[in-house]
Amino acid sequence: MSVTAADIYNRLAEEWAPAPDDRPYTAINMVATIDGKTVSGARGEPVQDLGSSNDHQLMRKIENAAQAVLIGAASQRSSKAISYPAHLLRIVATRSGNLDYDSRFFRDDPSRCVVLCTEHTVLNGVPPQAAVLRCGEAGVDWKSAMLAVRESLGVSRLLVEGGSDVNGQLIRLNFADELFLTVAPKVRLGTGLPTYADGAPLERHAMKMFNLIEINRIGDEVFLRYRRKGDDCT
Repeated sequence: MSVTAADIYNRLAEEWAPAPDDRPYTAINMVATIDGKTVSGARGEPVQDLGSSNDHQLMRKIENAAQAVLIGAASQRSSKAISYPAHLLRIVATRSGNLDYDSRFFRDDPSRCVVLCTEHTVLNGVPPQAAVLRCGEAGVDWKSAMLAVRESLGVSRLLVEGGSDVNGQLIRLNFADELFLTVAPKVRLGTGLPTYADGAPLERHAMKMFNLIEINRIGDEVFLRYRRKGDDCT
């Protein structure tokens, strides 16, 4: 029996575990090439062509199951035309304050936008309807940031959509409960291009372990879903 996008990820909101008290239940969703690259052009360029229409449909399903979406500033700047389901809070994390305020991220509904930054980040152009969360000094303090997202924003189901540095920081801290990965049937090649998660490497004994809980294939694309392994999943 062939599988279509209509058959996949239909009950995610029910399947995700209750959020812990100090952060939302958090999933990361990305598309990557066979060789692990998450960009189709240069860093900072749009990547909508990396996945197919099926990938785009499933991304929307995952977004619909969440209450908020989080992206890094570089992803926000490279996605000028990106849109989200109307119910989602949109959170962008930035240390520099370099954001694109003319993108749909802010223009579609400024009242549902949140800028997550440090105590010292200079922000020029944030719409007055948007909220600002300041957590950390030199960089975003993810422990206090996730607590603020849970308590101040009331978010219990959070979806993260990159970039690779944000993903890596959350995975390192055991804040990523589930990982969604679309493997696109493409090979990019290249040195120094972003992958699913980047940052300083973990020691061999400290590698993060995940269980593969779902696998789907549509044509030449494969859709993988992992859940963090161990008793510390929440």
